[in-house]
Amino acid sequence: MRNKTLKYRKSQQQKKQRVTKTIELLKHYSFNQWLETIRKLNINHNKFQDINDRIKTKPEFLVVATDLVIRVSKKESNFNNPNINQINYLVGSEIELTDYPKNLISLFGLGAISLLANWQNRFHYSQANMLGRMHLLYKDYNDYLIESINLSIEDIYIISLALLSVYQNKEKLYFRKEAIIANDIPNLCSDKIKSFLLYFSTNQNNYIKNAKSDKIYEKSFGKFKYLIRYPIIEKEENLYIIPVFEQFIDTISNNLYFMLLENYAKKGRRESKKFLDDFGLVLEGYVLELAKKQFGEKKVIDANKIVKNADEFRCEAVIINKRKALAIEVKKMYFKRDAIEQMDKEHIDLLLEKHIVKAYQQIENTLKYIKYSKYYGLIVIPDIMIGFSAIKSYIKEKFSGLANFDESIFICSLSSYEALMANSSNDIFLILDNTKKRKRNDGDDINIVMIEMINKKIPLKMINTFLKEKRDNALDKLKF
Repeated sequence: MRNKTLKYRKSQQQKKQRVTKTIELLKHYSFNQWLETIRKLNINHNKFQDINDRIKTKPEFLVVATDLVIRVSKKESNFNNPNINQINYLVGSEIELTDYPKNLISLFGLGAISLLANWQNRFHYSQANMLGRMHLLYKDYNDYLIESINLSIEDIYIISLALLSVYQNKEKLYFRKEAIIANDIPNLCSDKIKSFLLYFSTNQNNYIKNAKSDKIYEKSFGKFKYLIRYPIIEKEENLYIIPVFEQFIDTISNNLYFMLLENYAKKGRRESKKFLDDFGLVLEGYVLELAKKQFGEKKVIDANKIVKNADEFRCEAVIINKRKALAIEVKKMYFKRDAIEQMDKEHIDLLLEKHIVKAYQQIENTLKYIKYSKYYGLIVIPDIMIGFSAIKSYIKEKFSGLANFDESIFICSLSSYEALMANSSNDIFLILDNTKKRKRNDGDDINIVMIEMINKKIPLKMINTFLKEKRDNALDKLKF
């Protein structure tokens, strides 16, 4: 007992020392120096020859460092700029000083790895697909967006492409409003640019104020990153920086859902619930539309035509192709924002049972009526969680007996699904074959499997042509 007490005290002392050293490091350099260094590392991420430098500058790690920098660093400094190893030290502090990874693993076992790795692969998704989906997934919310933030889906999209062109492609550190204003293009007029920056950017003072309102203070680690909400930082009046451009793309595409939900919630619970219910149908329609574009209308069969008994579970649809079946179930599954940080096991378990376990039940029962030896199932969810095999290990034990948890059924993020449906019908089943065979520590995420197959010179596509067409239609407006 005495040894355990001494060990605990030593551990706590080491933590205090790490906190002190991290805060001192953050204040050693100025706010500007840190952000400029992070922006340069983000620009050069794929140019580093050293694999360790590429790992240290992964976008998800730079998001962690940026959040700490904005919340803690000071305005002025006379020292030289920080370096890549100091950025890496900040990320290491985030991991070491956060209790929830160890506690979550003790609660969930290996399944926690999937939840903790939320950012580990999402920045590998196709930006073209993520931007292209905006036109299809959110088209019914145009009027509401215009009413709420004075911007349409097309406005957000065109402005994002303009930033990609004049800022990211030219690898600049900063930009001003004038760089993306083009008054002869309605989407890029000064009023639209002002609204865009008002909604997607913030300065250091307001960033810190928002964090403190959520009890995220200078010495807080493992908490919500406001960069997810405000990916553009205003250094001074009309001078902006996007420290991690991948986060910017992620925010305007994936997080648009949360922005809509936030605005509907302000109207009251009834409006919020209606949005949630309606969006579930929108998401389902979008997923099936991509399948029909690839396989054809006739091969995507409504599961109601397969499971005739109204009391039985059934999924959304089944794709029948050359005596092979692919069952699809769509779930609008989102964790509460702080569910992971606060180790809200009850909430997480509830969502896993309500969505993932039920989806297994729906697909497995539907497939009972399909007499093909080659079959697969996809549980398509938004880009909130990677479908690692580890999460299946957890739910198989936790919810034993509620489903068979068939090894041919995969949890599939929306971005992985979009990339999967970019390929021919034969290649789609080939990818699923490889996904089933894959047994690695980072699980069976379809997006990773596809990247590995491409690296082996298998000619697969990651960019969905249908979504690319939606994107390219808007590009013509940017020829200025």
